[in-house]
Amino acid sequence: MRLTRPRHLSSLIASVPVFVFLVVPTLIVLPVAFTGSRYITFPPEQLSTEAVTGFFHDQAWMSALSASLQAAGVAVVIAVLLGGTAAVALHGRTFPGKAAVTGVLLAPMIVPAVVLALAFYQFFISIGMVGTVLPIGLAHAVIAVPYAFLTVRASLAGLNPALVHSASSLGAGAFSVMRFVYLPVIRPGLVAGALFAFSVSIDETVIALFLQSPNATTLPVKMFTDIQYNLTPKIAVSSALLVTVATLGLLVQVCFTIRRRSVARLLPLTAPEQTG
Repeated sequence: MRLTRPRHLSSLIASVPVFVFLVVPTLIVLPVAFTGSRYITFPPEQLSTEAVTGFFHDQAWMSALSASLQAAGVAVVIAVLLGGTAAVALHGRTFPGKAAVTGVLLAPMIVPAVVLALAFYQFFISIGMVGTVLPIGLAHAVIAVPYAFLTVRASLAGLNPALVHSASSLGAGAFSVMRFVYLPVIRPGLVAGALFAFSVSIDETVIALFLQSPNATTLPVKMFTDIQYNLTPKIAVSSALLVTVATLGLLVQVCFTIRRRSVARLLPLTAPEQTG
């Protein structure tokens, strides 16, 4: 009897070259971060942890890292809540203008970053909120909502709307339907949306550059200004930190996807959606 390789294992093996192509070129910043030189050099003449230690003891860099994490936290919470809620609200429903609503939700992915940055700057200036991390987080939440919406909507693709109607007809309230019907299905999408929102926020530069202040300078903005005036290995350390976070997020998402597919094989097939 001929043995066949499991489909999920074949998919994982096929994705390895893509992962290598996308990630390996960015790993060049890792050895640069451990150079012993005062300036960025590759290949490094000597290895040292001086730049890494200096990065975590530099108040300016730590302040930028803290601002980025705070802005990303605000963006993740708002994007997951709004994007997930919108995906659930639109699931299985047909009404005039649904395509327009979806287009509005996805618009931040299409509008140029400079246009969004200028609009956010004018808006937050008019209400007196420029100069803190909060407006940066709110602006990042707007551009992160489409990612959370798409990931949750993709998770809902396998949910039969008849299950929701059945639960409601049996007396389940809105909270119970959300908890016991929707949440188990959209949980991977919420996690993926949170990872995408975090990655988008912590890597965004243009909007943060418009909304920055001496007390609210994010890590990418700090990197951008130092590349122009102070090209030290600390820039490579911050780059290595961002690459590490993005890579870990990608690996977490891959693990969730593999686990979800493995669990799906153990579940019975759902009945086809009834129409009419």
